Amino acid sequence: MKVIFKDEQFSFQVLRLLGGAASGASDIGEVISTANKIVEGDFESWCREWTKLAKRIHEFADKCYLEGHLVSAKQAYLRASNYYRTAEFYLHENPNDPRINELYDAGIKCFSQVMKLNKPVIEAVKIPYENTTLPGHFYHEGDEKRPVLVLVNGFDGTKEEFYGIAMSALARGMNFFTFEGPGQGEAVRKQHLFFRYDYEKVVTPVIDYLISRKEIDSNRIVLMGESFGGYLAPRAAVYEKRIAACIANGGVYDFMGFRRPSNFSREGFFEYVRNNPEEVNNSMYEEMKKSSAIKWSISNAMYVFDAKTPAECFLKTENYYLKGTAEKIECPTLVIDTENEGYFKGQAKLLYDNLKCKKDFMLFTKEEGAEEHCQVGAKLIAGERIFNWIETIINKKH
Repeated sequence: MKVIFKDEQFSFQVLRLLGGAASGASDIGEVISTANKIVEGDFESWCREWTKLAKRIHEFADKCYLEGHLVSAKQAYLRASNYYRTAEFYLHENPNDPRINELYDAGIKCFSQVMKLNKPVIEAVKIPYENTTLPGHFYHEGDEKRPVLVLVNGFDGTKEEFYGIAMSALARGMNFFTFEGPGQGEAVRKQHLFFRYDYEKVVTPVIDYLISRKEIDSNRIVLMGESFGGYLAPRAAVYEKRIAACIANGGVYDFMGFRRPSNFSREGFFEYVRNNPEEVNNSMYEEMKKSSAIKWSISNAMYVFDAKTPAECFLKTENYYLKGTAEKIECPTLVIDTENEGYFKGQAKLLYDNLKCKKDFMLFTKEEGAEEHCQVGAKLIAGERIFNWIETIINKKH
């Protein structure tokens, strides 16, 4: 589904923003008018225009707050936070770019105001993790024990971006928890924690924390992974038996190995990269010059995996593979796919086929307008179908 841009990467990100309008995280006119000022495929132009919009809405939010218009202030802070996220999105080619922290910090500042003004409660929490902590947001209402949906982020999202799904969970009588683990959001930008394949080591401390809360029904903890989280959540569910159900939206069986040239086996591909790093790097740098999608995906991957070159990055992804482990998941699992999946094509079906637990497969289609990766631009129909599945599962656990 092309929106505004011919460039697939820019079009997808604009659709992602437009989808935020359903939860108040964007306004359609603001998004379209700003997108129309951006030069096709130009990362600097992208950053400049979204920064201008974010600052303008931020200033308006501050004015509303000072004048006591608190509902308007919360709404504007929410949009500004999302626009700052968008402005920072393509900057990771240079990890030392000062704008990364400047824009990220501004977005966090705006969302902290949302948290201050929001009802139900959004509570900032710190999860003990190895020798540090991980940042999380706990959405809850009252002290009653309720089921909880735990959202595992992906390759490029932030915890603030999941405000909409959190509100949907609360509306259905569930608590909601999301966090940023190694490789994500604040954890990578501020703490320099990078992705690890054994994500159960990240999720288990989260579950430990949640079951310590009086508001949590420990028998009804649902774990959902979004995008690359479609690998991270199932991986955690293999080992973390306190999870009542798992959702992979969309499913990821093999993060990088499936992207290999057709004349290579998976093992052969990684062996080739190991033995020919300079050739691989030269080839990828040339491809990055031709495609904004490749430029972004490689530069962001190097940023979140702590790699200095594309070849090093590829090798760091070798263990992100669920062969021999997905079969061990015991809880009911929902695997989600989209008709126009652009990032992990075919991966959801592979994951589903290898599961031995009670399982369901959910496909979103072009006819529904929900065919893009993670149903970007169609979060209402996506939420309705996914939450229906969740309610069916957790009601059986009650």
